[in-house]
Amino acid sequence: MHIPISRPSIKRSDMDSVLSCMVTDSLGPGILSNRLVRLVADYIGVAGGTAVREYPRAIKIVFEALGLTRGDKVLVTPLHPPVYASVAREMDIELVYVDVDPGNGCISMDEVAKEDLTSIKAIVSFAPLGFVPPIEKLTETGIPIIEDISQGIGANTGNRRLGTFGSYTLLSLEPDGIITSGGGVVILGKGRKEVNIIQKIVEPYQVDILLPDFNAALGITQIQSIERFLLKRKDIAHIFSQALLRTRHKPLLQPDEAENVYYSFPILVSSGLKDVQAYCKKQGIETVSAFNHSILGMGLIQGKDFPAAQSLYLRCLLFPLYPSLSKTSVEHMQKVLTSLP
Repeated sequence: MHIPISRPSIKRSDMDSVLSCMVTDSLGPGILSNRLVRLVADYIGVAGGTAVREYPRAIKIVFEALGLTRGDKVLVTPLHPPVYASVAREMDIELVYVDVDPGNGCISMDEVAKEDLTSIKAIVSFAPLGFVPPIEKLTETGIPIIEDISQGIGANTGNRRLGTFGSYTLLSLEPDGIITSGGGVVILGKGRKEVNIIQKIVEPYQVDILLPDFNAALGITQIQSIERFLLKRKDIAHIFSQALLRTRHKPLLQPDEAENVYYSFPILVSSGLKDVQAYCKKQGIETVSAFNHSILGMGLIQGKDFPAAQSLYLRCLLFPLYPSLSKTSVEHMQKVLTSLP
């Protein structure tokens, strides 16, 4: 038995939607791409937006939408995706880093409070592994916010869904996401003003930067099934969490009344991360370091200055968790989690 770390939740109905798009000869951006954006915007509860093919392009567009220019400062954490560092470097924007909550990897308000925010032009709020950042408190700073809910679509603060607090929201649709279109990013604006700004920025671009209908066809069936996906992930996570209680390892935690979603199943390894990974590999279960693909994990900054982020980078391990896990695979993983070294 081999259980990969991720697998797109694609069903026959998803493929039927893509095939229907192919026979209509509508493969470029058009009606289906617009419909996907509308469905995502309605689900989250914002005005609308557009969809593009590339993550870096999407970030550049929202940076431009906020009027960020050379030398401006943007607040992020070391555990944000490394694409933010590459876009900032390209646009000559300065990233200001703050440490994270050691319990879940979200931006720490205690660390934010230590910063001089007078020169910060924007905050990028990321939902690592589906956990809910202190977004309500971030809005109290009065600084414009970009919400990246690529790993946290469907999560909420107890009052509102993620994606409704920022001026702009990004949702990546890569194959390892909660929902996928095989690639691409949805860019959303909170209100009509923000949507109009997005459209003005995108209008001069060539049409080939936009998400094709071929991809959007898959994304449409995915967003329509999102509540079922999230419930299945939650049910599996409960089984795994019960198994983990019988070990010395710990789960990541969502504080307060917020409700996270289960992008994957992360655990904090008490000691011997490599031993745990080797054991899982022998059992046919693929695991990865949770924050390998982060600004810190890619070596773009030094972890010694951010002890909480560094600890999570070194100790947090991801296990497979997705709706297409079979009953047999779930039972096997349950046994393996219970017996972790």
